[in-house]
Amino acid sequence: MNKNLSIAKEALNNYSISCKSIDFIGQSANTIYKITDLESNCYSLRLHISKSETLESVWTEQEVIRSEMVWLHSLTLDTDLTLPSPIKNIHGEFITDVNSTQCTLVKWVEGEQKPFITTLDDAEYIGEMIGKLHKQSSNWKIPSLFERPTFDGSRILQSLGKLKEQANAGLLNADDTELLQNAGQRVIKMMNSIEITSSNWGMIHADLIPSNFVFHGKEARPIDFGACGFGFYLFDLGWTFSYIHPSFRDQLLKSYSQYHSLPDHYIELLEGFFIAGQLETMNFWLGLPDSQEWLPGHIGKLASREFNSYVNNESFLFNGIPYWE
Repeated sequence: MNKNLSIAKEALNNYSISCKSIDFIGQSANTIYKITDLESNCYSLRLHISKSETLESVWTEQEVIRSEMVWLHSLTLDTDLTLPSPIKNIHGEFITDVNSTQCTLVKWVEGEQKPFITTLDDAEYIGEMIGKLHKQSSNWKIPSLFERPTFDGSRILQSLGKLKEQANAGLLNADDTELLQNAGQRVIKMMNSIEITSSNWGMIHADLIPSNFVFHGKEARPIDFGACGFGFYLFDLGWTFSYIHPSFRDQLLKSYSQYHSLPDHYIELLEGFFIAGQLETMNFWLGLPDSQEWLPGHIGKLASREFNSYVNNESFLFNGIPYWE
């Protein structure tokens, strides 16, 4: 039995469920097991052990993990969204510590995953889902001792530093990296110029891409809130748009705005947050063991398309070829 499976089995001893099966699902920011009990109820057991060597230690701090569970619990109570509701252990806690590994248990969310969003209907369901999340967040009073990371310009600066190191080492194309540096500095300036209010800033999922939501009927269901934190609501949308074809983005925004209003000049801002989302996540990507196999090509496409348009003041949100094509 491998070490992680042993930890998973020991963690389950702390919950009031009769386990029938444990299935390994995958490892990214966390290590995930699907748990099925004797009544065929399903759960997701997360071991907070990352695949990325450069994931900051803040993500595995006990209070930070507990705060994620607190927000998930509030979302369960405050919205009609189907999401991974947290389960407390037999001690009444959201976190189970097994030999210094933090473990959490949430309800399994059934649905279909899709690699990219290719229909207007799916875009509509996603917009509704994100709008409901942001509506709850904008009205939610942050409890005391609540602690989650903040998605601001400092994280983009951190990413730009890592990109520069890789380019200097000859691992990334120097011209592409310089373009990303210029776009990043512009985005940071934009973010710093926005006045923070309850209508534009609060708790966000921060990783609403196709691997982190599923479809069930006419509903999009968010999963994996492990990256959630404080940020601009448009950051959530900008990152999601990385996986939404330009021809479907307007439909998503129409659906979203039925639940949470968009600010003035939202197109220009969203293009900046599209850039911000790509740059911020490179903090994680650059630490993946296989990143050299695919990241240089990904950066090359970004540099020749969306990032090039952005630094040249050319709008790209609703036109052009997305980088994955």
